[in-house]
Amino acid sequence: MLENYETIIWDWNGTLLNDIDLCVDISNIALKRQGIQALDILSYKNAFGFPITQYYERIGLDLEKESMEFLTKNFIAEYGSKIRDCNLHLNAKKVLQNLKQKEKSQFILTAAHKEDVLVLLDHFEIKNYFKEIEGLDNHRAESKVDKGISLMKNNNISPYKTVLIGDTDHDYDVACEMGIDCILISNGHQSKERLINAIEEEEFVLDHIGQLLGDTFNL
Repeated sequence: MLENYETIIWDWNGTLLNDIDLCVDISNIALKRQGIQALDILSYKNAFGFPITQYYERIGLDLEKESMEFLTKNFIAEYGSKIRDCNLHLNAKKVLQNLKQKEKSQFILTAAHKEDVLVLLDHFEIKNYFKEIEGLDNHRAESKVDKGISLMKNNNISPYKTVLIGDTDHDYDVACEMGIDCILISNGHQSKERLINAIEEEEFVLDHIGQLLGDTFNL
């Protein structure tokens, strides 16, 4: 599936890093404070998206009772204290290694804080697979379009031989803005149905990361 691409740009959260259960748990802490019914995985995946303010409103949080600044601060504290208990998605490291052996150039483009991601790449011992990591300098999980365009310009990346791999409809929107192809993986932060509706081509929505290397990949 990736044979014709020279450059792979990875999303981080939900695509390589399996932090979905943790994010559901943190959302439910906020919901409990406001007396709102907890989310299950499916309801979370059907609601999550960018901008984060709209996600919070969709799940019923009252942003007048608790400000975005307050919610963000609490998310960062909970996430930072527990993220090392999470794992990479099954076979993520094997896929990264396989692509490196095939001399594909790999990058990370994330809406997370860049320095936080660098620490986790060291923790999971995968930093050496990537030529560069581009992320935000804050914790507001904003759009990463500008960072993506800069990444391609600074590294002389051809859009015609590049694909972005992510797990949300926002990743698809970012890829379109960057002028590159997109593959979405549905065991991340959004449901398969939402991803298919976004990309409108079901063959570009996979169930898990191992499918990127086709039937010959040993799962």
